[in-house]
Amino acid sequence: MLALLHTALLSLFFTILVSGTSSAVVKRMTPAHNVGGYVDVGPTADYVFQPSPIPSELPVASEQARNQFLQNGFQKNLQDYLKTYPATTAILVVEAGQILYEAYQGVGSEVSEFYSMSIGKSLTSLAAGQAVCGGLIPSLDQSANMVVPEFGETSFGRSTVRHLLTMSSGAYQSVRSGQPKFTGGIGSNPRTGKPFNGYSWPIRLGQVTVSDILWGPLWERIENKNVHSPGEMFIYKGADTLAISTIVERRTGKPLAAYFDQMIWQKTGPEGPAHWEADRNGATMASSGFQARLKDWGRLAVWILKERKQNTCFGEYLRKATSTQITLPSTLKTSFRGYGYQWWTDNKRAPGFWGLGYAGQMLALNPETDKIMIKFSYRQDSGSGIQFMSIFDRWNKL
Repeated sequence: MLALLHTALLSLFFTILVSGTSSAVVKRMTPAHNVGGYVDVGPTADYVFQPSPIPSELPVASEQARNQFLQNGFQKNLQDYLKTYPATTAILVVEAGQILYEAYQGVGSEVSEFYSMSIGKSLTSLAAGQAVCGGLIPSLDQSANMVVPEFGETSFGRSTVRHLLTMSSGAYQSVRSGQPKFTGGIGSNPRTGKPFNGYSWPIRLGQVTVSDILWGPLWERIENKNVHSPGEMFIYKGADTLAISTIVERRTGKPLAAYFDQMIWQKTGPEGPAHWEADRNGATMASSGFQARLKDWGRLAVWILKERKQNTCFGEYLRKATSTQITLPSTLKTSFRGYGYQWWTDNKRAPGFWGLGYAGQMLALNPETDKIMIKFSYRQDSGSGIQFMSIFDRWNKL
């Protein structure tokens, strides 16, 4: 019965993720939150990333390259895409570290900080990789409860770091966008007085903490806990990412966002500020909550592809993180057949590896062609994901 429920729920999740809608749910956020995040909406304090004193170059491609992109019809494809899907607020296209196309519409602009939702999971993986390569996490096969004893003998605690990275802890049955069902809901909506279904708003409002969810009183109220043995099955779960973040924070002695800033973000040479949400204790809300300017997202993507090619520990980690480490059940209705370390892989519609976020955010990187496409939106309209994948696929076949 649990296996059937798992398949049905994940099928619904992936149908929404790829097609943008279902008969029951349309994934959306407010336009203002898409381009400004949730800074200052509650008493918690986001981690603030400062611009680099010397931003890295992200030049516009040559006129010849841009003309070729135009003549091949891809600029028109993207312009038509923006008209068809008006909830799209920004698109960036980069090849070999140079911008071929950059566009904003609606509330999006060059200085907007685009909120990433679940692409934050992929960023958390980058920080975990640096912690492994720096010797702070001795092995991906170390048990989580050896680092965080509070996990105890739950599926979180019995999982290895690798299990958490591949969303295979089995800690609970997801019911909505990787979140569990909490008996009685969670927190309290100040406008309605009713509890929330998920943990993001209660965290940013300072009502609950990351530790409350992972081993505290809210863990006790999660339904369908410890549904599988670690490593047994892929189940998309935001709290697996929170557990990874907690491990990194214990080993580094600082918030995951601060470690990410030091080991990843500043190395990309950002030109603008950025933010990552935190709970009231300063723990990073790692499963979502990172926001930055579009070009700085591009700088990050370029840096990832460059580092992935290096003959280093981190380069090897990235190659594994962005290739299939666990196969998704064949019964799921999704374009993706695999998952790496918090990255989506083996897309049957398009090449490369992908970061995906609620409301239609997509970060597509192809290491074979050095091509990148990024888009942000505040609503995932029907067909928007498939169409974006199609454009990326055709462009990579040139």
